[in-house]
Amino acid sequence: MIVAVCSLSGAPGVTTLATAIAACWPSSPLTVPVLVEADVSGGDVASWYGIDLNDKGLVSLAVASRTPSPVQASAEVWAEAGVENASSAGARLVNHAVELPGGLRAVPAPADPLESGRAVSMLSHSPGILSSGTAIVDVGRTVPGSAGSALLRHADVVVVLTSPGDVGQANRLKACAPILASLREDGVRVGLAISGACGHGDNEVSQIAAGLPVWARVPHDPTGAALTQGRHHPPHRWRDRVAAWWSQRNDPDDLEWVPLIRTAKGLAELCDDFSGIGLEAPSRHTMAVSAA
Repeated sequence: MIVAVCSLSGAPGVTTLATAIAACWPSSPLTVPVLVEADVSGGDVASWYGIDLNDKGLVSLAVASRTPSPVQASAEVWAEAGVENASSAGARLVNHAVELPGGLRAVPAPADPLESGRAVSMLSHSPGILSSGTAIVDVGRTVPGSAGSALLRHADVVVVLTSPGDVGQANRLKACAPILASLREDGVRVGLAISGACGHGDNEVSQIAAGLPVWARVPHDPTGAALTQGRHHPPHRWRDRVAAWWSQRNDPDDLEWVPLIRTAKGLAELCDDFSGIGLEAPSRHTMAVSAA
């Protein structure tokens, strides 16, 4: 499954949200989520975690995408053969990932925009390798006709992070909405994640976005953002401190008190629910995802 996270302008936190979604993905022995940085402007994950990109990362993944694919077996076949981790056994995507602190697998992009851009362009011509696992792809800012936008048409689900409270972003969302809506003709599920202050309701935003649904409202959460970037940032708001104390008292490993993590988990579960559901399937109720 391929879940692409992108924005239409600016830098509203695509990498942070994509990382959080990947970290919160409902994984299983047969599903290992992999974060893939495919931003033509360059990557951030390697810098966040001090990773030295040698033989793994976006460049190696792009090169491997040009090689013939081996015969793939379904998860059921691997399970019948007694292989618990089909993603590692049958997939090539995870072979180009590094393991971040906490266990998340990631394919970081180089910081150099030229090098990253070439790799994304190569990957956009042979994106099949992304289907060899569960890929949460950080596409960054997408421009119609770019290599990043080409990846969107190969995704199963596209999450567009936007700030319609900003006049410029609202106008850009309205202008690009028909292009995003056209992805649905290719069987791609497309929804919006709203960031920043926005005085418009979900229905109002959906109307200017050619009917695209609002799946989430992403909170301003410095603690959650720092957590996804490998840094410790204690909560400042009183209610967050109380929530953190209560949560850690009951379960020290529970992070759902963090607003961003709670939102990302809801988005991850929603996207996972779309797995195997085509546009011709009966209409299902879309879960409302929000954070206090």
